[in-house]
Amino acid sequence: MHDLPFNFVDYEGIKRLFIYFYKDVQLVTRNTAKADIIINRYKKEKEMVKSLLDNAPGRISFTSDLWTSLTTDGYMCLTCHFIDNNWTLQKRVLSYTFMPPPHSGLALSTKIHNLLCE
Repeated sequence: MHDLPFNFVDYEGIKRLFIYFYKDVQLVTRNTAKADIIINRYKKEKEMVKSLLDNAPGRISFTSDLWTSLTTDGYMCLTCHFIDNNWTLQKRVLSYTFMPPPHSGLALSTKIHNLLCE
Protein backbone atom coordinates (compact mmCIF):
# COMPACT_ATOMS: atom_id res chain seq x y z
CA MET A 1 0.00 0.00 0.00
CA HIS A 2 2.79 2.45 0.86
CA ASP A 3 5.59 0.82 -1.18
CA LEU A 4 7.32 -0.36 1.97
CA PRO A 5 9.94 -3.10 1.64
CA PHE A 6 9.00 -6.64 2.61
CA ASN A 7 11.45 -6.52 5.52
CA PHE A 8 9.09 -3.94 7.09
CA VAL A 9 7.53 -6.82 9.05
CA ASP A 10 10.94 -7.56 10.60
CA TYR A 11 11.25 -4.13 12.26
CA GLU A 12 11.24 -4.50 16.04
CA GLY A 13 8.91 -1.52 16.54
CA ILE A 14 6.34 -2.97 14.14
CA LYS A 15 6.47 -6.34 15.90
CA ARG A 16 5.86 -4.63 19.26
CA LEU A 17 2.99 -2.61 17.79
CA PHE A 18 1.30 -5.74 16.43
CA ILE A 19 1.73 -7.52 19.74
CA TYR A 20 0.42 -4.47 21.63
CA PHE A 21 -2.79 -4.43 19.61
CA TYR A 22 -3.25 -8.21 19.58
CA LYS A 23 -1.24 -10.33 22.00
CA ASP A 24 -1.88 -13.61 20.12
CA VAL A 25 -0.78 -12.27 16.74
CA GLN A 26 1.07 -14.76 14.53
CA LEU A 27 4.00 -12.81 13.11
CA VAL A 28 5.34 -13.88 9.73
CA THR A 29 8.74 -13.38 8.16
CA ARG A 30 9.31 -11.13 5.18
CA ASN A 31 9.79 -14.20 2.96
CA THR A 32 6.38 -15.56 3.96
CA ALA A 33 4.74 -12.16 3.40
CA LYS A 34 6.44 -11.78 0.01
CA ALA A 35 5.46 -15.28 -1.11
CA ASP A 36 1.83 -14.76 -0.09
CA ILE A 37 1.60 -11.45 -1.93
CA ILE A 38 3.29 -12.70 -5.08
CA ILE A 39 1.22 -15.90 -5.24
CA ASN A 40 -2.05 -14.02 -4.67
CA ARG A 41 -1.09 -11.39 -7.25
CA TYR A 42 -0.14 -14.10 -9.76
CA LYS A 43 -3.48 -15.86 -9.32
CA LYS A 44 -5.38 -12.58 -9.66
CA GLU A 45 -3.50 -11.59 -12.83
CA LYS A 46 -3.93 -15.07 -14.32
CA GLU A 47 -7.70 -14.93 -13.81
CA MET A 48 -7.80 -11.43 -15.32
CA VAL A 49 -5.96 -12.60 -18.45
CA LYS A 50 -8.25 -15.63 -18.75
CA SER A 51 -11.26 -13.34 -18.54
CA LEU A 52 -9.82 -10.99 -21.17
CA LEU A 53 -9.19 -13.89 -23.54
CA ASP A 54 -12.63 -15.40 -22.90
CA ASN A 55 -14.26 -12.07 -23.78
CA ALA A 56 -12.13 -11.34 -26.84
CA PRO A 57 -14.62 -10.87 -29.69
CA GLY A 58 -12.28 -12.12 -32.41
CA ARG A 59 -9.30 -14.31 -32.91
CA ILE A 60 -6.24 -14.55 -30.73
CA SER A 61 -2.76 -14.69 -32.18
CA PHE A 62 0.04 -16.42 -30.30
CA THR A 63 3.74 -15.83 -30.77
CA SER A 64 6.69 -17.54 -29.17
CA ASP A 65 10.27 -16.42 -28.88
CA LEU A 66 13.18 -18.68 -28.02
CA TRP A 67 16.66 -17.71 -26.90
CA THR A 68 19.65 -19.10 -25.09
CA SER A 69 21.22 -17.47 -22.04
CA LEU A 70 24.93 -16.98 -21.51
CA THR A 71 24.90 -20.19 -19.49
CA THR A 72 23.40 -22.00 -22.52
CA ASP A 73 19.99 -22.49 -20.87
CA GLY A 74 17.09 -22.21 -23.29
CA TYR A 75 14.01 -20.09 -22.57
CA MET A 76 10.71 -19.46 -24.29
CA CYS A 77 8.28 -16.57 -24.01
CA LEU A 78 4.67 -17.14 -25.11
CA THR A 79 2.70 -14.00 -25.96
CA CYS A 80 -0.86 -13.47 -27.19
CA HIS A 81 -2.23 -10.58 -29.26
CA PHE A 82 -5.91 -9.77 -29.67
CA ILE A 83 -8.31 -6.92 -30.23
CA ASP A 84 -10.60 -6.14 -27.30
CA ASN A 85 -14.22 -4.94 -27.32
CA ASN A 86 -13.04 -1.32 -27.72
CA TRP A 87 -11.05 -2.20 -30.86
CA THR A 88 -7.76 -1.74 -29.02
CA LEU A 89 -4.88 -4.07 -29.81
CA GLN A 90 -3.90 -5.92 -26.65
CA LYS A 91 -0.75 -7.89 -25.90
CA ARG A 92 -0.16 -10.16 -22.91
CA VAL A 93 2.80 -12.34 -21.96
CA LEU A 94 1.28 -15.68 -21.03
CA SER A 95 4.41 -17.49 -20.00
CA TYR A 96 8.14 -17.14 -19.64
CA THR A 97 9.58 -20.57 -19.11
CA PHE A 98 12.64 -22.77 -19.27
CA MET A 99 12.85 -24.64 -22.60
CA PRO A 100 15.34 -27.49 -22.53
CA PRO A 101 16.74 -28.84 -25.81
CA PRO A 102 15.87 -30.16 -28.29
CA HIS A 103 14.03 -27.25 -29.90
CA SER A 104 12.40 -29.43 -32.51
CA GLY A 105 8.96 -28.76 -33.91
CA LEU A 106 7.46 -31.56 -31.83
CA ALA A 107 9.08 -30.32 -28.60
CA LEU A 108 7.96 -26.74 -29.27
CA SER A 109 4.38 -27.69 -30.12
CA THR A 110 4.16 -29.92 -27.03
CA LYS A 111 5.52 -27.14 -24.79
CA ILE A 112 3.15 -24.51 -26.24
CA HIS A 113 0.19 -26.89 -25.95
CA ASN A 114 1.00 -27.58 -22.29
CA LEU A 115 1.35 -23.87 -21.54
CA LEU A 116 -1.99 -23.07 -23.18
CA CYS A 117 -3.71 -25.88 -21.27
CA GLU A 118 -2.32 -24.45 -18.04
